[in-house]
Amino acid sequence: MKRRPTGLRRTVVLLLVAAVIMAGILVAVRLFDDSHYVETRGTVEEGFGTLRTVEYEGATWREKPAVTTILLAGIDQTETSAQDRLSASKYRQGGQADFLMLMAIDHTDKKIHRLMIDRDTMTEVTILGVFGNESGTRVLQICLAHYFGATKEDNAKYTVKAVEKFLGGLKVDGYYMADYSVVSVLTDTLGGVDVVVPDDMTPVDPGWTVGASVHLTGKNAESFVRSRMSVGDGTNVSRMKRQTVFLDSAMPQLRKMLSNDLSFSNTIIGALEPWAVTNFTRSWLISEVNQAYRYEVLPVETLSGEHTIGKDGFVEFHAEAEAPVRWVLEHLYTKLTEE
Repeated sequence: MKRRPTGLRRTVVLLLVAAVIMAGILVAVRLFDDSHYVETRGTVEEGFGTLRTVEYEGATWREKPAVTTILLAGIDQTETSAQDRLSASKYRQGGQADFLMLMAIDHTDKKIHRLMIDRDTMTEVTILGVFGNESGTRVLQICLAHYFGATKEDNAKYTVKAVEKFLGGLKVDGYYMADYSVVSVLTDTLGGVDVVVPDDMTPVDPGWTVGASVHLTGKNAESFVRSRMSVGDGTNVSRMKRQTVFLDSAMPQLRKMLSNDLSFSNTIIGALEPWAVTNFTRSWLISEVNQAYRYEVLPVETLSGEHTIGKDGFVEFHAEAEAPVRWVLEHLYTKLTEE
């Protein structure tokens, strides 16, 4: 059998390598150079996921570049009263997402937007049958979306799906969800968090009177953000305010730790890892934290709407019809033209 000349063979290999490299360069340019995108148009009803530009109420809006959206969730496995309304199976044991926050990191403007979503928000939730099959949707409290699925990843997937639907079809880049017990670990890793108690929380701790300055550590930090029924008016609205107080107090401490030692991001993410489920890699999370911790953290926002008591006796929050879409447009899009 004749063998091809070695020189020819090397030439062919070099050409193939050059072609692969060039293809990679072209793909990278297309991914990161916004001028190569073909702009598409549609209506808000079609969803934000595949749109670069939308028409809404006579105005043209274009999504902002370099924005990362992350859904944060705190999971409570102990509250079962709402779950009891749905028949139990291994596909319905995920617990409730009692804390939900969409965090949008705008790398262009160097700002972090935070939208806290009331756990009692009524929206379409995907229902699973007793054998794990999707059997349509029902309008339920959004916290119950996490209840469905046989794995933590499934629970997260259905929670993200409900939030995306509620926000008009916005596609969330990723999620980070953990049991409430992670608050204790977070607080201790930060060396404690100082807060001013906004409500009468003496049923939880006799020293937690209104206006008291408290240094939270370990389990008492979890009690501060988790307690509800025995505190104040017992509503989730009041608990959301306490959770905001905790977050706003923890942020300066996190920034201080990172300023002293940038590798602290690896320390804190590693400490929380056993309690968390996420679709982000650890290296990506570390990179994002190190890049964004100096950004301006904007105040926590909530949507306007009304709280009522449903026919089953449980609290329901009904957001104003256009409030979710308006929030997305005003924070994640830029208005281009207006009639």
